[in-house]
Amino acid sequence: MNSIFGKQFFLYMGSLLISFILIGAGLTQAFSSYFVTQRIDGLTIQGKKISKVFEQAYYFGGIYDREKLNEQITLLDDYLEASFIYIDNSGKILMISNDIDSKWLGQEINIDDVKKAISGEIVSFENLFGGIFNKTVITVGYPITVHGNTIGAVFLSSPMTDLQKTTNDALKIIVFIVFIAGILGFVLIYMSSKKLVKPLLEMNEAAKVISGGNFEKRLTVKGKDEIAQLAVSFNEMAESLNEQENRRKEFLSNISHDLRSPLTSMKGFLQAIIDGTVPYEKQNHYLNIILDESDRLAKMANNIIDINMLDNSNYVIETSRFDINELIRKTVYNFETRIVKKNISVNVELAENKTYVNADYEKIQRVIYNLIDNAVKFTNDDGIIDIETDIEKEKVFVKIRDNGRGISKEEQKRIFERFYKADSSRGEDKMGSGLGLSIVKEFIKAHNETISVKSELGNGCEFVFSLKRNI
Repeated sequence: MNSIFGKQFFLYMGSLLISFILIGAGLTQAFSSYFVTQRIDGLTIQGKKISKVFEQAYYFGGIYDREKLNEQITLLDDYLEASFIYIDNSGKILMISNDIDSKWLGQEINIDDVKKAISGEIVSFENLFGGIFNKTVITVGYPITVHGNTIGAVFLSSPMTDLQKTTNDALKIIVFIVFIAGILGFVLIYMSSKKLVKPLLEMNEAAKVISGGNFEKRLTVKGKDEIAQLAVSFNEMAESLNEQENRRKEFLSNISHDLRSPLTSMKGFLQAIIDGTVPYEKQNHYLNIILDESDRLAKMANNIIDINMLDNSNYVIETSRFDINELIRKTVYNFETRIVKKNISVNVELAENKTYVNADYEKIQRVIYNLIDNAVKFTNDDGIIDIETDIEKEKVFVKIRDNGRGISKEEQKRIFERFYKADSSRGEDKMGSGLGLSIVKEFIKAHNETISVKSELGNGCEFVFSLKRNI
């Protein structure tokens, strides 16, 4: 009962059993009501015929043709197996069929249904008929009217035993059908429950395999129902975990390399200075290299801290209103030395003199800095960098474009991944950690804004991000 199969099976079987019981009870009641109604209708028709016979047998002098009445009563006994009682309008029994004890002749019956019938109303009831019968009978009382006057009523009674037998026979058929249906239902429910549980068991086994570190396990998807959709989602999850595992390994490889290189370089230079193998006049040169490498390590450490901070679900940006144009100008000035050294032309086209946005000033400064840093880094000597702002309704779009070597379509899919470096940049990007664009993406995402890249190999690269405008 603790398994899904057991729960589903007993739930379905319980529901099926309750349904069959209710259907059986309902059909039994319906059959019983139908047979009773049919019998009452039959007795009513015969009562009407008897009433006509009374009218025909009644002389103007008030004398009955008893021979005709007895003939009809005999036919009634043979045809309907019903008992006949005639009661006049005073409530006295005047005529009875042969199956009724003759002691009742001449006695008065004082019950409500009899009173209604002799007053001119057609009635039907189920009881012992004032004690005349020792078992419950169905009785129809039909008033007899002669020349517009009700002279009494004829009562036709049929035993309930025949109806009960018919109902019992119908109940037996219902029970048999329910039994057969129950067996078929048992088989179908068993097969259905097994079919439902089987893929879930396979998922459970696959989950155990994946939890053990094997992310290559996949499920075979059959059909298009919810279980199949769950299997598809499971495979997608496994694929995602596999990709994350590969990225983790790549991350460890990259971070190990990025940390080992500057540390090895710093250790070598320091050891050479301590050993005296570096001439005194060159020591400042190597110390500056060591300082650059330490800056690189510090920048990498800060980037890793930023990434971890952004992964924190409680991370909150601090927004304020500031002029994005002024921020762009200040940031460009920081690259003046590198720009002049490479003789790069920087074109800045701003939509307005002042364009205010609502964002985290420090984070957006980092975004612009990293994007311009990449543009300067990968733009050739005598190249061009274009920086633009566009306004569309409540959004401000910042575009930073260079005419460098560009990025391939395949590399663009991974450009924002952590520790990813495009193959074309690996040779010259010695100072990069592969975290800059990842941080840019996370900062923009934290603002509920978007960033995109457009590039073709040999035709430069363009990054565009949006911010909320604050007029």
